[in-house]
Amino acid sequence: MRRGALGAILGALVLLLVAVLVACPAASSGTGPGGGTGQPYVCLNGIPVEGSTDTAGQTRCVSCDHPLFFALEGSSGAIGTTCRTVVEVGEVVRIGTVSNFGVGERRPTGLAAIDNTLYMVGSGGAALYTLNTDSTDTIADGSADQVGSASQFGVGEGLPAGLAAINNILYMVGTTNDILYTLNIDTADTTPDGMAIRVGSASQFGASEGNPSGLAAINNILYMLGSTNDALYTLSATTGRATRVSATSVSQFGVSEDRPSGLAAIGSTLYMVGSDNAVLYTLNTTTGRATRVSAAGVSHFSLPVTASGPGGLASIDNTLYMTDQFLIALFVLRYQ
Repeated sequence: MRRGALGAILGALVLLLVAVLVACPAASSGTGPGGGTGQPYVCLNGIPVEGSTDTAGQTRCVSCDHPLFFALEGSSGAIGTTCRTVVEVGEVVRIGTVSNFGVGERRPTGLAAIDNTLYMVGSGGAALYTLNTDSTDTIADGSADQVGSASQFGVGEGLPAGLAAINNILYMVGTTNDILYTLNIDTADTTPDGMAIRVGSASQFGASEGNPSGLAAINNILYMLGSTNDALYTLSATTGRATRVSATSVSQFGVSEDRPSGLAAIGSTLYMVGSDNAVLYTLNTTTGRATRVSAAGVSHFSLPVTASGPGGLASIDNTLYMTDQFLIALFVLRYQ
């Protein structure tokens, strides 16, 4: 081979390597998952590498914060050739591209997890679903599968709101009846799957709360959001009665959030989203006051999408998931 031709080939290889490194920069040493330095990783299944290739031969870049945290240039967030990794707290990444969760559910609300299974309720179909988050299987990411066929959960609850789990038991609140339920997910018993069972006899949770929304659990204690009183409550899993966490009123959670929607716990920390401001907060479980978590400049959950109708919120293995009623999809939400 002539020296000139060899030089041209080497030059082309150098240019290609530079292009890859510019498109998908590897993290600098000392940065790790959730490190918060702003330096993105390029990963394959959560392991830092210089780049990876999907089955179509296109470059796929993943943030090491979570295997699903791939965010590629373009409006759909689908496979592309240029990486854009989420680096700001409070940003979201869409999971999959399926429309209406593949089941025509256009109003996703409550979200909860048992082990690695993500459950969702929605008022479009007034039904319980499981959501696929496994990027390695053949089922469309972000797609739903209805649990059972009970109409309005068998109790006339057409507006499900919050969903939470304690010891493999799913709890739900809804705004049609303003009461607490458990939902059947035991396929071995005779109760129809997805059927609701009322907990206690309290009307409006015994707290004149007619607009329940987010539901979450910390150490087997249920917490509930309510927008009638703009309050955070603890909720008895035995009687269905709510108790406001603070006797001192905190108007709109102290952050002008009058439409709280999603509530989730990671460890002993409560996270909240709402439609007024569409940003992520933590909630003080003693005072009920919210503190913004989303980074400065991040609003409506920011790039690469604008999600302005947050619904449910839940966590699996310290990964925070959120549904959005505007984009009608499932997202991963960066919280640290």
